[in-house]
Amino acid sequence: MSFEPVRVASMGLGRWANVLADAALRGGKIKLVSCFSRTDEKRKDFMKKYGTREAKNFDEFLNDDEIEAVILTTLAAAGKHVYCEKPIAHTLEDARKIVEAVDRARVRLAIGHSARRLAPSRRLKELMDSGEIGDVSMNESNFCTERGLELTPDKWRSDPELNPTGVVIQLAIHHIDTFRYLHGPIHSVTAKVKRMYATANVEDSAMIILEHENGVLSYVGGGWSCPWAFHMNVHGTKAVAHFRITGQQWRDPSKAPEPIRLHIDRDPLGEDSVHDMPEGDMFRDALEDFAVCVREKRIPEVDGRVALESLAAVFAAMESSKTGKTVELKSFM
Repeated sequence: MSFEPVRVASMGLGRWANVLADAALRGGKIKLVSCFSRTDEKRKDFMKKYGTREAKNFDEFLNDDEIEAVILTTLAAAGKHVYCEKPIAHTLEDARKIVEAVDRARVRLAIGHSARRLAPSRRLKELMDSGEIGDVSMNESNFCTERGLELTPDKWRSDPELNPTGVVIQLAIHHIDTFRYLHGPIHSVTAKVKRMYATANVEDSAMIILEHENGVLSYVGGGWSCPWAFHMNVHGTKAVAHFRITGQQWRDPSKAPEPIRLHIDRDPLGEDSVHDMPEGDMFRDALEDFAVCVREKRIPEVDGRVALESLAAVFAAMESSKTGKTVELKSFM
């Protein structure tokens, strides 16, 4: 039985709208049919590049019956299914309102926490579930870029109200969500977050320890004032599994000169091994899973409630940093 592509429109046509549109075109389960932005030039450019039509005003966008789903967050009340890039919101209050609105409208909401769909993230889950690396006690991760050194007053990421917690909500949240995927719900957060060298008044350095409800400890580092770094280590009683990825492997592994490699270290308990990961496309996969959920009427892997937990961990990290205390996540949920 052939799959009927879900008819999707994009709203808010900044840089990341193009990234997601490109990812959608790399698959076959989403058909871009329309777009909307308050900026006429952005609408025209997007329409020309992706072959969509444009909605010239918001009401026209809302009332377009051909649109089944939207890449953004504000259209659930109009009966449209919604794909929202991470985070679900920039405040917990707004995140809760989004979850409630989606529940009332009975539509599908998927949040683009795509890092959990990296090929090595999926393989790590398989290794854990099979018992191949033994019982896991701790994890380490880091995500860094130079973006904090490029902030100017005209960029929204320079505004602490639009970008609360800085590097935590921008980068560290990726690993927070992946560890939540690997090890289950988060019980508490201990953290130190501060501004070091960012060219705006936002936090650019973070060290965060998550304690999961099953007792596993996960360390998440985030840096916004240094060159690219992205890595993860999972420590089990039988092996340590770890990987690093480059910026190109993050954006589109098919164009990277080398595959992502997952290392399994067993010495002195066994032989070490290195595994080339299959070519993956986490952005495409997240969008296509959303499309399948729309067609099959099932809940997306990262729905509003899962995304709310990751966002709660972000704000719990800031609270821990301010108070110098470990913070239980339930107080933010």
